[in-house]
Amino acid sequence: MYRFFWFVLLLPCTLHAFWPLSWEFNNENRFLGPLASYERVDDHLSLTLRPLLFSYDSENGGKYYFLYPLGKSTKEKSYFIPFFLSKEFEGRKDTSIILFFFGESEKGSYGGFFPFYGKLYNRFSKDEMGFFAWPLYSYTENEGARKTNILWPLFSFYSGEEKGVKAWPLYGTREREGVKSTSFFLWPIFRKEKKDLDTDEPVDVFYAFPLYMQSVSEKRASYTFIWPLFSYTRDDEKQKWDIPWPLFSRTDGEERKGFGIFPLYSYDIKDRDKTVNILWPLYKESEWYAGDERFFQRRVFLFSKYEEEKEKVFLNIWPFFDYREKQKEYAFYFPSILPFRDEGFDRIIKPLLTLWEQKGSETKSMTNLLYGLFTSERKDDMWKIRFAFLLELTGDDKGFGFQFLSGLFGMDRKRIKIFFIPFERAVDTQENP
Repeated sequence: MYRFFWFVLLLPCTLHAFWPLSWEFNNENRFLGPLASYERVDDHLSLTLRPLLFSYDSENGGKYYFLYPLGKSTKEKSYFIPFFLSKEFEGRKDTSIILFFFGESEKGSYGGFFPFYGKLYNRFSKDEMGFFAWPLYSYTENEGARKTNILWPLFSFYSGEEKGVKAWPLYGTREREGVKSTSFFLWPIFRKEKKDLDTDEPVDVFYAFPLYMQSVSEKRASYTFIWPLFSYTRDDEKQKWDIPWPLFSRTDGEERKGFGIFPLYSYDIKDRDKTVNILWPLYKESEWYAGDERFFQRRVFLFSKYEEEKEKVFLNIWPFFDYREKQKEYAFYFPSILPFRDEGFDRIIKPLLTLWEQKGSETKSMTNLLYGLFTSERKDDMWKIRFAFLLELTGDDKGFGFQFLSGLFGMDRKRIKIFFIPFERAVDTQENP
């Protein structure tokens, strides 16, 4: 139904391109300058209404953005910040409507109305959670341990696989026998912890914040004095000193090396991965690998950056322009006022802020200036140039044509237009000797 409504609404503009009411660029029908666009390729449909910050894409079951960036809807997830959120995972749904929530899990259905009453299963990395008149009463259960909170975060009691009690911030203790134990006094000043006791490398932690902190195991040790100024870390791969942080740092090891004098210069090398900073935040360069695939990024003044991946390049010189390449296709946008790169932003917001747009590949190139005031397209031997609604020129290797006032008058090698009515011309079909 919505497709029929959209077709009827825009039919007068699609009969004859008449800028700025309607015009074409890169097989896309655009309307009211940059405010709306519509494209259909085979079974793929996309529609964007930028005054409403809305877009629809039919791929993968349909994707909607509405009042971007507040709202989005796909087959797996829908939300409208801060009022609504719905997610689906393995056929089970989780939904929140303002303070009301409900969902399904392997343990059954759950729901509630925050802060009065509620229960959740398998959410927020917990097996079970519940509350009544929060923060008066709440609890969490995970891996056989139960934590009960009274007037959260002031008082907590641990039972089941863990034992302990907390009266925050004065004192607290918690223990899972044979796995870990923690305690604190006058949080966050004094803290002691033993963890990973069921592994080959148990860890001892002690804090007297901010004067002294340590974390020691058989293979790794870290010491900090007057946090964050002075620290030392060692493991099987490296030794690192920060004296005082962040002004001076040094890392020595067989597989990792680094050195830094903040903010003048620093580098960090681990295997093939490398990061260099010069006059931070003026310049940063990073190179890293995922298997045999190489990634490269260069930043200038944080917002300007250059990225290089397999068959992909991105260059942003903020606030002037950004340039992109992907699988032998390229795109250029001027200016680049907001240094974001996101699917919804690129589709809905970016066209409103772009005065010069250029796209192309090995076989075609397209230019759009001032929201369609001037456009040009070239594909193989065919080309088209349009200046608003005043003049359009087209051509190929067999000839050229022109139109005035969006087709009021025009001529090409096959027909003549008078008052938008085309008349066929006699065409010599014989080939030249």
